[in-house]
Amino acid sequence: MWQKKAKFTFVLVLAVGLLSVGALSAELGTKKNPVQWLFPPSVDTAVIQDVGREVVEDIFELTGIYIEPHVTADYAALIEAVKAADGDTMATPTTDQYARLYVETNGGVHPRLAAVRYGSSYYFASVYALREEMDYHPDLEDALEALDGKKWIYSYPGSTSGYVLPKKVFDAHNVEIKDKLESGGHPNSIVALLEGRGDFATSYGSPPEPPKGVYFEWEYGDDPEMWVWNHYLDKLYPEEVRGKVKDVREAVGEGGMYTYDEVVNKVGIVTTFGPIPNDSITFTNDFPKEIEDKIVNAIIEHIRSPEGSKLWGDPNFYQWTDVERITDDYYDGYREMVGYPVPEE
Repeated sequence: MWQKKAKFTFVLVLAVGLLSVGALSAELGTKKNPVQWLFPPSVDTAVIQDVGREVVEDIFELTGIYIEPHVTADYAALIEAVKAADGDTMATPTTDQYARLYVETNGGVHPRLAAVRYGSSYYFASVYALREEMDYHPDLEDALEALDGKKWIYSYPGSTSGYVLPKKVFDAHNVEIKDKLESGGHPNSIVALLEGRGDFATSYGSPPEPPKGVYFEWEYGDDPEMWVWNHYLDKLYPEEVRGKVKDVREAVGEGGMYTYDEVVNKVGIVTTFGPIPNDSITFTNDFPKEIEDKIVNAIIEHIRSPEGSKLWGDPNFYQWTDVERITDDYYDGYREMVGYPVPEE
């Protein structure tokens, strides 16, 4: 009996080994050896996985390339998976993830496309608080003083806007944080704030959308709630002249627990840190160039199509409205901001 079982085990292991060899010998981008696309769990993991599947199906229609989307368990897992990759992996790292990956792979990755959100190729970290507890402070020192001794809610330790950059600012200005709460996602941080589980939250921010008929261009440093919240009267602007927030509060308002108006009425911005260059589509250096170019061109075509625009722009996906071609030096400003080494030319 033991001999039969041993023989069966040997055959099974041999078969699995042959399958693995077959997959490795198959051309990248085929059904047997699909491209691996890694996504960080920055918003709604289930939505990211579902939308990611639809995106890769559409890209297959454009290119004939098989791609498998994977939402990693956390931010660190994406970095480790890319480091361990063997010429078959692309990723959508956050800004800090990309900067870390470049250092930890000794320049073994390169970005091809950067996100554009509503015309902006940058975003920022925002400090959110209940309006009844804290006001907007145009002066950074005043804002940081208001945070001293408070409980901080953040998404993940690896999040650029949720943790890395805010902590850099807090440390540089000696802000004393009383306690911390890791929420497990950007929208979760705002929900935790609404539930009273902390005093303030840090998450991503983007320029507000102006009301119809207004063509004034918002620039970083302007009021992050311009056209949305009247700070003098402490209320929303009338609907006919009101703009719209395009930050994490929109994603929370789309989530079902709270309406958009409830979230914006209750949660305001205390200050912002930035600007931060947007996240990217990144490849390992050993990824085949011909396949990479086809995928890059297909992503550009897809996001600019009506069907693709709807998928990429989902507030619980990544809220991309376009992409732009970039090279590694796109991230040099961020490297200088947080202290990563800037690669020599």
